[in-house]
Amino acid sequence: MRRFPLALLFVSTLVSDAGAQVRENAPLLLQLPGSTRALGLGDAYHLASTDNDAIFYHPGLIDGARGAGGSLAFYERATLATVSAGAEFWSGGVSFGLQSLSYSAASRASGAFARGEAGLGESGPVSSSEMVLSTGYGRVIKGFRVGVVGKYIEMRVPGERDVRVAGDVGIARRVGFVTAGFAAQNLGSAPDLASEDITLPMTLTLGASTQSRPVGPLDIGAAAAVSRWEDGTVVPHAGIEFAYWPVNGRTFIGRLGFRYIEDSDVRPLTLGAGFAGDRMNIDYGFQSFDGARAIHRVGIRLR
Repeated sequence: MRRFPLALLFVSTLVSDAGAQVRENAPLLLQLPGSTRALGLGDAYHLASTDNDAIFYHPGLIDGARGAGGSLAFYERATLATVSAGAEFWSGGVSFGLQSLSYSAASRASGAFARGEAGLGESGPVSSSEMVLSTGYGRVIKGFRVGVVGKYIEMRVPGERDVRVAGDVGIARRVGFVTAGFAAQNLGSAPDLASEDITLPMTLTLGASTQSRPVGPLDIGAAAAVSRWEDGTVVPHAGIEFAYWPVNGRTFIGRLGFRYIEDSDVRPLTLGAGFAGDRMNIDYGFQSFDGARAIHRVGIRLR
């Protein structure tokens, strides 16, 4: 038990070696929020949850992921769609996920091609599409939740198509009312596009979340994480979730988050809301960019 916090401390020391710039990584899809709920929490995935979209964040949570759902995110000139599902399987859990992003720019040296997420509000004659198909398995081994994910990655730009395979690994454990975990994502070879010197965005993430606790009429939970991207960029995430249920089985949810990307037009504040009733959740997430631009995201989860 004592070794786990020490291991997390060691990993956090490695992750804290900061750098900057995100433009040399591709596909961009792998650095965008994968969950509507997580977006509202600053893209800090809630490790204590059983949400079906755990496959986009942490393989170690797949053993408990249940249900199915999907989301749409609108970046003014670009659209992101996700579908995911999780179920019990072979003394653990299995999950599937599909992510798709389409965008355009004036040239291969502008818009999202050059500026990453902050450039998704621009458009032009040069179009691109990205798709990631994921499947994973997780189970509990000696008290630790471990999992692996395999990814099929496809990128299309004018006149070119690139296909890669990559993998994720993760480990998590609950200690008291806190669940902590570490994930290494996008482990694989770099995309091969003509005249492009790019790398696959390998990401290391250390995070922790709390179980919801009653505070007056509200149930409150929190999540926090720090991620290190392949190019050295360190991204801190944090969020808090408030739930109010005036009637049993009908819960109204509010979320407030922080997500800071250095040298980016992405503003750090995120907002979210949700409604949970019977076996269905409806979620909304919001994040703004410099220049009065914003992302609006909606999602549905069936438990």
